[in-house]
Amino acid sequence: MFRLNIFSRLSRSADREILDGPGISENVATRAYDELQRTHDWLGNTAAILRLLRRDPIQVCSVLDIGCGRGALLNRVREHLGVEVIGFDLRPASGNAEVTIVTGNAAKDPLPHADVALVICVAHHLSEAELIQLIRNVARSSRRLILLDLVRHWLPLALFRVFVSPLLSHLNSQDGITSLKRAFTPNELRRVVDTALENSTAKVRYSVSPFYIRQVVDISW
Repeated sequence: MFRLNIFSRLSRSADREILDGPGISENVATRAYDELQRTHDWLGNTAAILRLLRRDPIQVCSVLDIGCGRGALLNRVREHLGVEVIGFDLRPASGNAEVTIVTGNAAKDPLPHADVALVICVAHHLSEAELIQLIRNVARSSRRLILLDLVRHWLPLALFRVFVSPLLSHLNSQDGITSLKRAFTPNELRRVVDTALENSTAKVRYSVSPFYIRQVVDISW
């Protein structure tokens, strides 16, 4: 599954996403994050996360979302599972955030303790070294990490351009294309995870969805 040569045809981009740059107003950012969460719902990412959390062999009492934005996913998790939730993000929480959000750098700063940490569509924002640091940092505060991200491949890029991009705002449409070009291939992501977990007894499950819509790394320590 992870050795298909076609993944190497798209070089990883270093372009910055618009939403990550300066000059984005609070209102524009809020609308963009709301639209992103609806897109995650529509693509099945939210359902996939809820399913994985429900299948945890140990009862989940608390969930941490790293790179949580405005905390929309945590609201879904709390609503469906009734667990304690907390967010962690580089940007300070907005005044209308409905969940507690701690500000910091998840690759370096101490993280809030939680049973399960989520990293949803954050990995493609990071370098390989930063992602390795983040995974090792999560191991200090959570017993499980669920990492879901995009796949750098021509098929999801083409599907996004044709079927998803026309339905989105200009900002999220452009950032979606940039994100897909910044994403890791499954081979690359697996190599990063293996490096991060070197000399560890962690158990890892990798999966790639049909049409390369998403890839998921599920790590238990």
